[in-house]
Amino acid sequence: MKKTAILAFLLFWALIKYKATAQILWTGPLTTFTKEDGADWTLPENQDRITDNVWITRGHTKSIFNIKVEASDSKGASKGPEPTDTEWAYGQASNYASLTFQPFGSLVGEGNFADLKSTPNMVLHLITDDIYIDLKFIEWQSGIKTSTGGFAYERSTDPLERPDFGRRAKGVVYPNPSSGLLCVSELIQREKYCIFDITGHQIAQGLVSKNECIDVKKLETGSYFLNFEQGRTILFVKGE
Repeated sequence: MKKTAILAFLLFWALIKYKATAQILWTGPLTTFTKEDGADWTLPENQDRITDNVWITRGHTKSIFNIKVEASDSKGASKGPEPTDTEWAYGQASNYASLTFQPFGSLVGEGNFADLKSTPNMVLHLITDDIYIDLKFIEWQSGIKTSTGGFAYERSTDPLERPDFGRRAKGVVYPNPSSGLLCVSELIQREKYCIFDITGHQIAQGLVSKNECIDVKKLETGSYFLNFEQGRTILFVKGE
């Protein structure tokens, strides 16, 4: 009996330790966030709402900032703590304990933002949430006369967070299969959506209203899950 109690305690401790570690280190599939050049940074679809505390975006100029608590990158590209509630380092999230974290602008360095696409892998630390995320910039529009704030990056996701594939909704999108536009017919209000491939990897996101359509032309032929913010999930097929 005593041995059983000890084993139960050790198992419980191991589960708690695993859960705490998973909450700190995001090792889930990569997702890509893109703010197109010239896009309105005040719209939710142009903000990477990573958690309730950190929403990353960028204005038409300067650097990225946390729009949840900041109106803009008010202190310039390389000064101040922006994005607030974050700190950054070069390296891998799995090595976070040995990394030296800095404000984003201090890490990149003044005048070096145009080269963000060629910088090494970064680690983003969400300070309040105490989450470490692998992140790699893949696009950064620069130039006073030619850029209007476009950027993109890939980042890791919460390994415990998965779309709710159990709550299926029928008759919400058409045509299905679709080779171009996937139209939505039964939404009550404007909702955020995410598209996942069959392995659970998020490949697209945005906002859509009733009777609007989602452009799926760039998707490869195959099956996908369309997951809405309110929890409904639809299996759809991208045709040729």
